[in-house]
Amino acid sequence: MDWGNAFVRSKQTDSSGAITSISMDLHLAGDFKKTEKKITWLAEPSSTYPHTSVTLHDYDYLITKKKLEEDDDVNNFITPVTEFKTEAVADPNVRKLKKGDVIQFERKGYYILDAVSSDGDGKDPRFKFVQIPDGRAASLASKAALPAAVPGSKVAASGASTNAVGVAGPAVTVSTNMYKVESVYGKDVSPPVDTKMYKVKSVYETAS
Repeated sequence: MDWGNAFVRSKQTDSSGAITSISMDLHLAGDFKKTEKKITWLAEPSSTYPHTSVTLHDYDYLITKKKLEEDDDVNNFITPVTEFKTEAVADPNVRKLKKGDVIQFERKGYYILDAVSSDGDGKDPRFKFVQIPDGRAASLASKAALPAAVPGSKVAASGASTNAVGVAGPAVTVSTNMYKVESVYGKDVSPPVDTKMYKVKSVYETAS
C-alpha cells in the first residue's frame, strides 16, 4: 500500500472473469493524486495468516424528507432500504481487534467493530463493522435518491442492491447499539479572550 503510481502491463483472470494477478511497472515519480484508477490488495493468505471474513454495515436515514409537515403522511416518506451490507475479506490482523475498536479501511472509511460471530467451530469468525460517518457531503446524503413523494401516493423502492436489507414499517420500536462518544467540540471550545463583551454560556454546552 501507498507505493505510488504504476503502469499495468498485463492481467490474468480465471474462468469466472475474476482477476487473479496483475503485472505492473512501478512509476514512483508519478502523482498518485492525479491517478484515476486505484487498487487495494491483500497479501496472499496462508494457513498461519488467513484472510479474515468481514461484513461492512452502512445505514441510511429512516425517512426521505428532511422535515415532515403536519399534513405529510409518514408512509409516503419511509426510506425503502435503510441498511446496506457488504461482504469482504480483510487482513488477518483484524482478528486482534476487540469490540468497540475503530479501524480505517483504505478508500472505504472508518469503521467500529460491533460484533464477532463464528461458523460454529470457531475456525472462521466473521467480524461485523459499522461505518462511522465522516461528515462529508457524500456520506451525509441519503442513499435512497428518491423523488419527492406526492401526497396520497406510494413510494416505490428503486436501486436496491442485492446485498441490501430492507427495513419496512413506520410503527417500529427503535432500539440502538450506537456508541456513546465525546463531543466533537471538546470540553473547552471558548479560549480566553481579552474582550469587554458580556460572558455568556457556550451554545455547544449541553445541559446536565
